Amino acid sequence: MKSNFNLLYPLLAVVFWVGIIEQAVSQRPFKGKIIYNISYPGSNVDLAELQQLPVKAVILTKNNLLRTELSGENSALFQIKVADGNTNEVSTMLEIMQEKYVIKKQNQEIQNALRNMPQPELEFTNETKEILGYSCRKVIARATDMSGIEYESEIYYTNDIPGAAFNFDLPYNEIPGLMLEYEIRVGQLNIRYEAQSINKRLFVGGRNFYVTRDYQPITYEELTQKLQGNLYFNNK
Repeated sequence: MKSNFNLLYPLLAVVFWVGIIEQAVSQRPFKGKIIYNISYPGSNVDLAELQQLPVKAVILTKNNLLRTELSGENSALFQIKVADGNTNEVSTMLEIMQEKYVIKKQNQEIQNALRNMPQPELEFTNETKEILGYSCRKVIARATDMSGIEYESEIYYTNDIPGAAFNFDLPYNEIPGLMLEYEIRVGQLNIRYEAQSINKRLFVGGRNFYVTRDYQPITYEELTQKLQGNLYFNNK
C-alpha cells in the first residue's frame, strides 16, 4: 500500500510548476478573472494519485499581479500562488493538514530552475481557432523529457489579452499572449489547461495579492522532508 506522502508528492510537483500565463506586450495589463479546467492526459501515475491532483485553476489578475487558486474534489492540499510580474517573484501558499506554509522564490531561483527543465522548441504556425470568442494562434512545442523521450504539444494563445510578465516562470515565456489551451510536462505528469471562462468586468481588489501572516515561511526541500518525517504520511 502506498503512503499518503506518495499520493501527495505528484501534487507538490504540480505546485511549483503550474502557472497561468500571460506575456508582456504593448497593451495595458489584463484585469479580471480566468477559470481553467485541468486534466492529465498521458500521465504515468495511478488513479489514486490522479485523484489527489487539482482539476481547476481560478486566476485573478491586476496590474501585473496574478493570484492562482488550484483546487480538486479529493485533494488534501489547497494552494494559492501569487506572482508579481513587476519583480518576477512568486509566493506559493499551501494548506496541508491544517498547517499553513508559504514558499517564496526570487527571480534568479526561478530562472535557475527553468534551465533544469526540458527546453521546448516553438513552431509558430498560421493556423488559428476561436476559443471563448478570442482568435487564437496555434504553436507547436517540441521538447525532450528527462528520460530522453521526445514529445510535442499544441498551444493556442491570443494576443488580445496581454499582461506584463505573467509567463516568466514557465518554459513558454516566448509566447506573446495569453495561452487559452496548453500542456506542460512535470516529471511523470502531463498537465493540460483549457480555459473555460474569461471575465474582464470583475472588480479585483489589491488584498488578493498579499501573503497573510498566518503562513509559515518554508523551503520546498524543508517541506518535503517535513512530510516524509510525518507519521501521518507514512504507513505504519
